[in-house]
Amino acid sequence: MAADETTTRRFSRTILSEQIKEQLIEDIFHKKYKPGDRIVESALARDLNVSQASVREALRSLIAMGFLESEPFRGITVRSFTSKDLWEVYTVRIALETLAAQLATERITEDEIAALEKIVDKMIEAGKEKNIPKRTHLNNEFHEKLVAASGNKLILQLLQYMRFGSWSIMTGNLSQMDPVFIAARHRILLDAIRSRDPERVATAMREHIESTGKPICESLQGEEGCK
Repeated sequence: MAADETTTRRFSRTILSEQIKEQLIEDIFHKKYKPGDRIVESALARDLNVSQASVREALRSLIAMGFLESEPFRGITVRSFTSKDLWEVYTVRIALETLAAQLATERITEDEIAALEKIVDKMIEAGKEKNIPKRTHLNNEFHEKLVAASGNKLILQLLQYMRFGSWSIMTGNLSQMDPVFIAARHRILLDAIRSRDPERVATAMREHIESTGKPICESLQGEEGCK
């Protein structure tokens, strides 16, 4: 087999595994697969009509990202979360997103701020419609675009690998907070960003994440670690 043909096949399989990974994330998000459910590589390959090799690569990525876990004699399952697990994610998010937001104040453009404003408007509408999945996706888009505006690719990469716990999917399912209120709080962040004041932005981001993280942890009754 020629070297260029080998490279092409390997590249195609990598793209396919990424597509499988994103589809599984969506399936977990929409609760097709629930915490504790087993994910069988061969069955998934048949369902998706793809090779087991591509599925295997996707599952490895999802295990590394924390969506799935692998245990001897039990196989691969969708990860369950304790309040301690979630609070650890939120504390790391506070550190990373606060730094990213401060960096963004130095380089974010008016066009980027306007794009964030439009996302918040759509998020509020989704909250009014009680469309939790749509609001959650918009929330993720807002935070990813804000972090991207920092220009720090490593922070963005680290946060993307923390999606298993940082998604506000948990907010929609576990928190009793009003979804419109949750969406509207992003305007406080936008006002801070417009001020171009790094300290104000840091405070706004820290309070924003904490105000979501604590209610979520507290909603997991009987668990410890939300401190």
